[in-house]
Amino acid sequence: MSQARTYSIADPAAIAAKVKAAGGPALDPTQAEGRASADGVTIGWSMRPGQIVVTIINKPWVVPYSAVWSHVDAVLG
Repeated sequence: MSQARTYSIADPAAIAAKVKAAGGPALDPTQAEGRASADGVTIGWSMRPGQIVVTIINKPWVVPYSAVWSHVDAVLG
């Protein structure tokens, strides 16, 4: 089961830099969609003007969704 959240963004390049600085996967801000994995969690993203939709595609069963979203919220929220 996947879950998705939408975040407002003004500058995709700034978001990519923020994710990288937080130790997250390298995002290519020139690509509207992509996937990345870290620590057994796979996320997908889709950028549209002014927003990014993040989807948790896969995660270890022992990691709750709330823990993943907490990390994503800290970086993008």
